[in-house]
Amino acid sequence: MGEVHPDPWQEPVRGRAADPSVLTLSGREQVLAMQDGSLPLPPNARLTGRHLVEVGEADVTFAMPLSPWLQGPKGRIHPGVLVLLGDSALTGAVLTALPPGVVFSTAELSMTFLGEMPPPGGELRAVASVLHTEPRHGLAVADLLGPSGERLGFGTARVFLRPPMDVSGLPAFSPAPPEAAWPTPDPWARDLEVETPPLMGHGLLDLDETRAGGRPRPPIDRLIGIRLVGVDEGEVTFTMPASPWLGNELGMVSGGMLGLLAHSATSAAGQSVARAGSPYRALDVKINFLEQVEPDGEPISATGRAIHRGKLVVANTEVTHGGQLVATATGSTVLGN
Repeated sequence: MGEVHPDPWQEPVRGRAADPSVLTLSGREQVLAMQDGSLPLPPNARLTGRHLVEVGEADVTFAMPLSPWLQGPKGRIHPGVLVLLGDSALTGAVLTALPPGVVFSTAELSMTFLGEMPPPGGELRAVASVLHTEPRHGLAVADLLGPSGERLGFGTARVFLRPPMDVSGLPAFSPAPPEAAWPTPDPWARDLEVETPPLMGHGLLDLDETRAGGRPRPPIDRLIGIRLVGVDEGEVTFTMPASPWLGNELGMVSGGMLGLLAHSATSAAGQSVARAGSPYRALDVKINFLEQVEPDGEPISATGRAIHRGKLVVANTEVTHGGQLVATATGSTVLGN
C-alpha cells in the first residue's frame, strides 16, 4: 500500500493576511498593492492559485488556474469555483472606489451558471466592474470566462461597507517582506495522487456511496476540507473546517469559500432527487452572508433542502458555524436534457 498523503488543508498554512496599515491607502491603492506584490498573498490564494492580473479605472480581473484539484464530482471543474473566484473579483471591483479606512464584506452574491464547466486545463478569469457605491453599500457585476474566452457564468454582488475608520493612528503602509520559500509547490500546483471517477448519474445512490466512503472524494473537497456527512432524498449536509487556509486578505474565511460550500449543498439537494441515469445541472445560486467567520478550525456546516421538485428543483441551504447561522442560499438545478 502506498504512502498516504494528508489533504492539502491539513498542512501548515501558507500566506498571511494584510497588515492593518493597508487601511491608510485608498481602495484603489490597495488593489494596486495586491497586483505589484506589496501585499502578501493570503492563504486562500496560496491554496487555489487565485491572483489579480489587471486593474482598470473601475474594474478588475482576477484569474485562477483550472487545476485538477478544482474538479468536482462530475470530473469537471466544480461550478462553485465560479462563486469562489467571482467573490474576489466583485469585492475587488468595489474596493477600487473606496476611500481609506473602509472595511467591507460581501453581503449578497448571485451567480448564474452558463453551460457545462470545462475539464481541468487553462485558466478561469473573472472580469468585474463596480456599478454603484453609497456610504453603506457597493454593487458590482462580473463575467466569468473559461480558457477560450467562453462565458461560463455571470455574477452580481452587494458589498457591505462599514463607516470609515480613523486611520491617523496607524503607521504608514510599507510593502510586506517576502514569505519564506517552501520545499513543495502550493497545493493547487501539485499532481493528484488519485484520480476521482466521475459520477454515473445515479443521483441519491452516488451521493450516499460518496458519504459512506465507497467512492473517492472529489479533488476540490480534499483541497478545501469539504465532507459529505448526511444524505437523504431531498436533503444533504456538507461540512468544512474553518481552516486558516480559507483566510482572505482581511484574515477571515472568504465569502467565496462559504459560497462554494453553500452551492455544493444547494446543488446536491437537487441531485438527490434526480432519477437514476438522469443528467442534472446547476443553473444558479444566490447567497446571503449574515456573519463573518473567523478561521478558528471549527466546522462549518451547510444543509441543503429541496423545496420544489420537478424538472426544475429549487433548494434552500443554511450555513452555520459554532451554532450560529452565517449564510443562507437558494439555488435551482435542472434535471434531464
